[in-house]
Amino acid sequence: MESIIEYRNDQLATNDYPRRIVSPMTPSACCMQHMERIGRPAVDAAWRFYYKRCAVCGYTVRCFYAPSILAILEAAREIKLTLAGMNLGAGKRKRRTQAEIEAEIAAAGYPLGGPAGGPLPTLKRAHRSLMPLRPRKPIPSPA
Repeated sequence: MESIIEYRNDQLATNDYPRRIVSPMTPSACCMQHMERIGRPAVDAAWRFYYKRCAVCGYTVRCFYAPSILAILEAAREIKLTLAGMNLGAGKRKRRTQAEIEAEIAAAGYPLGGPAGGPLPTLKRAHRSLMPLRPRKPIPSPA
């Protein structure tokens, strides 16, 4: 979106909001104390803003104050589509088969199997004992 502010020193400062605002090119010393908000908030690309104008000299700026909710939702939608295309986070967790893992390792640059050119190491799962813990003996009371 183009700005409606025209920065010119050859014309007087005018406020014809919302069509056009003519503003001096540089702020004056009075601007810090006399800036007033004019008009309603608007959206420019991904940010919300409003116009502030000095009541004394007419210097005008756009004051950006928050990201646009629509722009955030659009970015989230694009991320979601990208993840769906990569099959990440778009559904239930998929378990890979051993053949898929070996194909990924081969694609990573290990054509002969494992990293040292040997066979792929087999991974064993740790087995836990299924025996229940022994019950504790009661501590005798000192009485």
